[in-house]
Amino acid sequence: MESAAAGQHILVKGYVPCLYPSTKARTHAGQSTASRFASARADKPSQQKKNRPQQCYDLRLGILARSGLKYGDGTFGRLIDVNGQPIVRVLNPGEYGERLHPEAFTGRGMWSKDASLADLYSNAPDIPTIAEIGGSIFMINHFEYPQPASMYISKLAANSDGDLSVVNTAHVPDNSSLVQGLWFLCSGEKTPWGTHLGAEEYPPDCRTYEDLLLPCQQDANLCGYLSTSSGSGVQEFARYFGFYGGAEKANEAAMAFGSNTANLQLFKEKFSCYNYGASPEAGIKSADGSTTVTKWRTLGRISHETAVVMPDNRTVYTSDDGSSGVLLKFVADRPGQLSSGTLYAAYFKKRGSTDAFTIKWVQLGRGNQAELQALAIDPATRFSSMFEVATVTDAGKCPEGFSPANTPFSNLKQTVKDNSIYVECLKIKPGMETAAAFLESRRVAAIKGATTEWEKLEGVTYDPHRRRLYMALSSVDRGMLEGNAYDGLGPDHLSFKPNPCGIIMSLKLDPKFSATQAEVLLAGSNSTNVNKDNACDVNAIAGPDNVFYTNHNLLIAEDTSKHQNNFLWAYNLRTGSLTRILSTPTGGEVTGPRLSLAAGRAYLTWAIQHPLDDQQPNDAEQEMAQRGYVGYLGPLPARALNPKAPLDFSAYGLDVPTGDAVEQVLGSSKVCLG
Repeated sequence: MESAAAGQHILVKGYVPCLYPSTKARTHAGQSTASRFASARADKPSQQKKNRPQQCYDLRLGILARSGLKYGDGTFGRLIDVNGQPIVRVLNPGEYGERLHPEAFTGRGMWSKDASLADLYSNAPDIPTIAEIGGSIFMINHFEYPQPASMYISKLAANSDGDLSVVNTAHVPDNSSLVQGLWFLCSGEKTPWGTHLGAEEYPPDCRTYEDLLLPCQQDANLCGYLSTSSGSGVQEFARYFGFYGGAEKANEAAMAFGSNTANLQLFKEKFSCYNYGASPEAGIKSADGSTTVTKWRTLGRISHETAVVMPDNRTVYTSDDGSSGVLLKFVADRPGQLSSGTLYAAYFKKRGSTDAFTIKWVQLGRGNQAELQALAIDPATRFSSMFEVATVTDAGKCPEGFSPANTPFSNLKQTVKDNSIYVECLKIKPGMETAAAFLESRRVAAIKGATTEWEKLEGVTYDPHRRRLYMALSSVDRGMLEGNAYDGLGPDHLSFKPNPCGIIMSLKLDPKFSATQAEVLLAGSNSTNVNKDNACDVNAIAGPDNVFYTNHNLLIAEDTSKHQNNFLWAYNLRTGSLTRILSTPTGGEVTGPRLSLAAGRAYLTWAIQHPLDDQQPNDAEQEMAQRGYVGYLGPLPARALNPKAPLDFSAYGLDVPTGDAVEQVLGSSKVCLG
């Protein structure tokens, strides 16, 4: 296993330790954007005093950790099972073996003839947050996939120049039978009380699980479940419980129960479908780095992308990444306590022919953690215990007493007047209203008339200066379009025009932090500045994913195949300038940007998933280059966290990479403050 000593950076393909300013003064996409969406910033604060001096600071690109490397006693991103043991898989010689299993690689182009076991680690890190406890600096971050997902806690050190390094890393243990593993951990945020609030994305559909896998008594491949959207994730997750397929302890495809009926029956006894799709919160208990994890059921069960807590310490917004998504709002009964409260879903009413909306909130239910937790971890909790299901009538309606709910799951489609429609006809069973609201939040939102049409509703972040919530849509497609099959039987609330490059929306909040209005702030484009490697304008956003507001800037991280290199952008909400400040190796995506405080300095932290994922490994260095990154731009003085000291990246933006730079990590060399 390769290792990195504290304070030492390993120089590999895909990492450029010394960076340089762009030859251009700045990118210009934001100039037209500023005028086009000026209404979204109509309530912006007054401009800076003229001629106020700025101080500019050099930025260093620091690589904190790479997937699969050893830091202190731990291996960063190694998958761990329910017993705290590393998850392994059998490596057979093959085209992509080097990328996942370097331990079995015996030399340039040479493979051992015999299959061998190798640790399994993730190349998909996400959202690093930093906290200082008892004089020690810690970083918590996610690893999204493969399953089971992981949280890691790393102890950091800072030298006199402000360079950060990882001195030790460890898997965050479940430490409770109430957790039972983590599922597709996506992005997250740091709470006002200092903990790390994560998000479980793409949870298994429990209706499909009950219909197809639970009754399956034979080869699961023949029952039809493994071909559904949930099938591969559930089968991968079986490794958490120690279930592997075939005669070996593990095999290359992790066929945990595909053709192993004994494993299948044991797995069904242990797996609680409704346990996944929650918002896990990790807190650091002491300076030794010990942690506790709580899966919050009160925030609803959807394909969580991000949950962000408002300054009142009661209101939490959470986004739903996938098709037919919903925006949820939870209001806690008591500040700082997520254990009980009321869950709402947003209804977006279009204002005329514009892409602007009035927002109303539909109450889904009131609940408390203890009762919801008991339901979520019980394998006996079933979809059929909460809902009755009916078929669409020949007239194209749900039968009397049933309500339509548009669904993203292709196996649940129905034929309506010769058209294939993504719709279910559902009725909540008496006495199951609370359970359904919190365990099937998207379905209940649809039944009650909230908007469940969003496509790839990604990151959300709060702007305290303008009292705005920003949310990213990586693509305007499917249910967001007028008359689309994903609208089910309607209603069609959104009716956008298609935009494969994505948009950012701005939501206005009232004094109680409830969103009341929404409009488009920023949009990608595929009409100009495109080429064979960039299907979307290279001077505009494409596939916006995670977003973070800081000091009058909206940081926008891309996850797209429509830019050859994915960028982290700084969108200046005062001037409208849009500036590239980080570029990933081709095939990678940026995740989890945020401004953090560590050892008295400020750092812009970020992660990069699956770099060079679009390339086939072809040499001994290639596998190393394809490991995920967690890193930072910095350091800056602590006053960079002062909201009265705006950050300005515009003079030091990056050009579009060319040549060898396409396969490297690049970052802005300077930022101005004040």
